Amino acid sequence: MKNSIFSILVVLGMLSSCSSQKNLVDSAPFEIGKAYCQDWYGGKEESGAGVELKVPVANLDGYRVNSIYFRGQQSYVKVINEEGQKFVVATMTAKTMVPPKDIIMHSDPKQELGNKPAAKKLQKDFPFELAYDEAILSYYKGDVINYVKIKDIKHKQAIIYPSRSKE
Repeated sequence: MKNSIFSILVVLGMLSSCSSQKNLVDSAPFEIGKAYCQDWYGGKEESGAGVELKVPVANLDGYRVNSIYFRGQQSYVKVINEEGQKFVVATMTAKTMVPPKDIIMHSDPKQELGNKPAAKKLQKDFPFELAYDEAILSYYKGDVINYVKIKDIKHKQAIIYPSRSKE
């Protein structure tokens, strides 16, 4: 009896792990051109910074692009037309390490007594192992989601947006 229960649990575990695996295909059924990324910086601290990834695509008929995984982040994408060329574009903001302003830092731990503990954020494991110049694009054909790896992403010179002063 114990062996049959154990066997059933093992089979269920195997079935559930198979369904959670990503369907990574070798090549996309549509054309993917030479992708590039570009860091961007806002003119003010509150403007932020990040990276924009552009992937030239063609023949997307019947396919719906969804999101991209790049440098430890996931971002939803949009398809844009630029000078007659279609691009899949993802904009990812940089994670800033700005400490909250209401925290007291002191060499005497008693002085820090009023600090509230930081809220723990659940961070999902990144589902893919990628090199610095690689990304994964997810796309749908009907209700089936697939993933394709994009390699050799070129890194272009950063864009620095000027801050605008009110006059």
